[in-house]
Amino acid sequence: MNIPAIVTKYRFYFIGALLIIVLALVTRFISNIDFYTLKAYLYEMPGMFLAIIFSSFIAYLASSMSWVFCMGNDGKKFTLTEIFIYRLIGEMLAVFNPTSIVAGDSLKTSYLYKKGVTKHNALSSVLLSRVLNFLSAIFLVVIASVYFIVFKNKDQKNIYIILAAVSVLIILGYILSKLLLDKNLFFSVIIRKISIKTRWKFLSENTLTSCYEINATLSCYFHEDRRKFMTAFFLSVIHWIFGALEFYIILRALDIHVSIIDVISVEMGVMLFKTVGSIIPGQLGVEEYGNKVMLNSIGIMSNEIWLVVSLARRARQLFWLGLSGILVVATTRKVHLKLHK
Repeated sequence: MNIPAIVTKYRFYFIGALLIIVLALVTRFISNIDFYTLKAYLYEMPGMFLAIIFSSFIAYLASSMSWVFCMGNDGKKFTLTEIFIYRLIGEMLAVFNPTSIVAGDSLKTSYLYKKGVTKHNALSSVLLSRVLNFLSAIFLVVIASVYFIVFKNKDQKNIYIILAAVSVLIILGYILSKLLLDKNLFFSVIIRKISIKTRWKFLSENTLTSCYEINATLSCYFHEDRRKFMTAFFLSVIHWIFGALEFYIILRALDIHVSIIDVISVEMGVMLFKTVGSIIPGQLGVEEYGNKVMLNSIGIMSNEIWLVVSLARRARQLFWLGLSGILVVATTRKVHLKLHK
């Protein structure tokens, strides 16, 4: 049975089924909302929106700076503004494109290539940035889980589930680090072995060479410039923390008292839901359901608060999506004018 072929053939049916299930759950929550209470909460949205935009701006800026450190000497070819724009456009494409981060990272790579960075170095920097993003998320998930187990959770069964999930994430993080950052270049070795055994056509000699070069670049960067690596990692952590501050801003505006570690726990949990639902453009419904589950986990059961949180986060997303659309037009026009000078 060719499972990949079956998944590809019926992919849209799987996406449709998942979307229907999630939207049914979201509809159920909405049906229990007290709209008078909701109206009172919605009056608070205009004031909190600017703070949310500022918080997300700092998060995106930190992630852009992290990406610059991942570029090594090539980072000197760009201004931070350029990198911020390329990252924003790529990430917004990733959110709303069914191929998710593949489309977004491919676009970011092409931007760097057009500015004189080799394809190999461009792809390496994007991949390293993505790896650091994943590892920093695992780091915060572990911290948030320990906090949740010690201070928030009272159900012994939930503790085992959380510990199992965290253990899986730690193992995945270790495997990923070993594959891409170890001096033995395990990633390229495994890909070559797979090529020899399967003889898949897409694993051509050029592909294998690219895998080796990228693996070697990542490993070399990690072992020879630990300071830059750790700085990039720290900036990735900052990116997640300021992303989590969205929840803090919204909840405090609604007079709900939460701690920073509470909202980091919520953000990391929602991130896992969004990762699972990445095949759905915009993670429509999946993010909202994740918001509900994670808000419940810190004791916020109100459907009205959940809906305000979800609406505010979507409004932020639409703001940056609209800005990225304007920037795509502006950058494309700039390149076009340069070509005709």
